[in-house]
Amino acid sequence: MDLVEANLGGSPILLYYQEVLDICMKIRGLATFALRYERNPPTLIRELEDYERTPFENTLSPVYRRSGLMTNVKTWKVTQENQLVVLRFNDQYFKFHYADAVVLHAWLGHAAKEAKRWAGDSSRQWRVFARLTDAEDNDKFAYG
Repeated sequence: MDLVEANLGGSPILLYYQEVLDICMKIRGLATFALRYERNPPTLIRELEDYERTPFENTLSPVYRRSGLMTNVKTWKVTQENQLVVLRFNDQYFKFHYADAVVLHAWLGHAAKEAKRWAGDSSRQWRVFARLTDAEDNDKFAYG
């Protein structure tokens, strides 16, 4: 299936794999900032991402296909509040500690990549997240 289903808070959320990959990129970036808020080194995130290295269960489809199912999310947003990462889907919001957000990033990312393989999409895309801030605001993010 080309949709990813996340069951957060009892209600299933269906999203296309392209949107899930965008959400994962933002979760990863904001989890790094949330981690730095507690003065932890960013290398801690690499230790939490072991799930991303597991092999896929399905093979790449030789033809591009769609399931015909529709997403039930009109709007989504990923933000940060101190050491928490906040996900908003329509009117629902979920707050995760940065460690849980990195695990969620790995699970969602793996599911999105499997959905992409099911759909037969072999394209490669680069997703980049950056937060441009003033150097004086970043002074509090010293490690040590």
